Amino acid sequence: MTGAIVPPSTAPALFEAAAAAVPDRPAVAMGTTTLTYAELNTQANRLARRLVAHGVGPERLVALAMPRSIEFAVAMLAVHKAGGAYVPIDPDYPEERRQHMLADTAAQCLLCLPGQDAAGAPVVLSVAPAETGRPEPDLDDSDRLAPLLPSHPAYVIFTSGSTGQPKGVVVTHRGIPNLAADYVHRQNLLPDSRLLAFASPSFDAAVAEFWPIWLAGACLVLAPAPDLIPGEPLARLVRDQHITHVTLPPSALAPLEEAGGLPPGLTLLVAGEACPAPVAKRWASGRVMINAYGPTEATVAVTASDPLTGDGTPPIGRPITGVHTYVLDDRLAPVPDGTVGELYMTGPGLARGYLHRPAATAERFLPDPFAGPGERMYRTGDRVRARPDGQLVFVGRADDQLKVRGHRIEPAEVESALLAVDGVAQAVVTEHDNRLVAHVVGAGGTRVSAEDLLPSLRKQLPAYLVPDVVVSLPQLPTTPNGKVDRAALPAPEREDAGRAVSGRPPSTPTEIHLAALFAEVLGVSSVGVEDSFFDVGGHSLLATRLVSRIRESLRVRLRVQAFFDAPTVAELAKVLDAALT
Repeated sequence: MTGAIVPPSTAPALFEAAAAAVPDRPAVAMGTTTLTYAELNTQANRLARRLVAHGVGPERLVALAMPRSIEFAVAMLAVHKAGGAYVPIDPDYPEERRQHMLADTAAQCLLCLPGQDAAGAPVVLSVAPAETGRPEPDLDDSDRLAPLLPSHPAYVIFTSGSTGQPKGVVVTHRGIPNLAADYVHRQNLLPDSRLLAFASPSFDAAVAEFWPIWLAGACLVLAPAPDLIPGEPLARLVRDQHITHVTLPPSALAPLEEAGGLPPGLTLLVAGEACPAPVAKRWASGRVMINAYGPTEATVAVTASDPLTGDGTPPIGRPITGVHTYVLDDRLAPVPDGTVGELYMTGPGLARGYLHRPAATAERFLPDPFAGPGERMYRTGDRVRARPDGQLVFVGRADDQLKVRGHRIEPAEVESALLAVDGVAQAVVTEHDNRLVAHVVGAGGTRVSAEDLLPSLRKQLPAYLVPDVVVSLPQLPTTPNGKVDRAALPAPEREDAGRAVSGRPPSTPTEIHLAALFAEVLGVSSVGVEDSFFDVGGHSLLATRLVSRIRESLRVRLRVQAFFDAPTVAELAKVLDAALT
């Protein structure tokens, strides 16, 4: 299966063509600030010249340690224009992980917002909002340290690593024009479209938000993280900002339904995790809904569906522009249509490989037996089957890799962090009800609690890799040949499903009521009034559900952000008591 290929180009060339065609149209907006294509181009050109002066060019990496913002857009474009590749580093990641990423990439320099703590790179430049002033000409190859080619790296995104450390995926410019062209056509992006950037810049899904909308000469809408919380904040943002296109993980849609849903006519692309049939049935009506699929080792997307009808299991679709896919058996032979096999992909969107990890690259990026010498294909590890209409249906994983709330997780990375904690003898990580579950055995069979594990894990792992549930076992179940029997691992009981309960019990009527609601949503028997919702198994999707339950039962207006500011029973009770008096 294959999609046609568009002419090769580079990311900065795509943007510069749009800036020349529609200089006065809005390119990016956040809050009350909007930059036109000409203004964004000028600011990026100025910063790019600074980067070249600091030695940035093709094959050089630049770390971007900044949140989703207009400054991030300027910095990303500037790195591309200088010829370098950017490495997004979430400022909220634990210090240990940020330092590992900086050391692994040997970044030429680091870009951050003014006042940010950004030590660890040889050169640190702050990216501040700037007056556009006079136009700054585009850079060409004579301005760069070397000519920029489509085969040069465009970005490096870190993924969960099976060796216990995150690994960087090196993606070139070659796949970006194909991705952008496909998404412009598939989503019917027009000059007056407004696409909301929902994905964190640290994940490759953000690439599919920036480039298609810019190729269309339309506006990318950015917002701070609190406004993007699924539920009331996100629903309000979509309405207030007149959003026409958005990409969301399927798990983000349930809280939106409780908050009044999404406007009709919206184009909704779902990606990042399997889309259940009931979700497609609920959301396909009245809007264009597309199911997309792709690993980080491709330029974001490998396949995308036709507009969903809501009938049956949503397919992941056909190859996007520039991608070729194979469905193969264990001997790398094609399987008949309708037969389950493993999905492989190739084409211009194929990543170069893993940064500084030739063995890992050789394991997953294999010679393409169906193409000429030197051609490669990527083994996705995902099992699929082809429908009669040619669209592919996701069946499951061929290995232990997990998908939890849109994040691809190597259990071995979390298990390695667990085993590094004193007193942990064995650890196995699984997924249950879209939560990350750690099954642990203490040294000598002793019980290990979440309270014993969390401080250490938070220093090593980003929040999405910290287990939601800890199940302490006297021993792990095994198969007859002595391997861990993952299928026999017990599902979390209600008493396991949260983290350690501490502090005093609830005492006031409001505290008692809130404690019961906290426990109900978290699926635990009880919570302490001083326990933060997010320290006992909560996450943003559960938070929106809890806020809805509080509004419904107490008949009080409560903003999701107010809950994030007061995430314990005791703190929230004070807020609600003050509002009710």
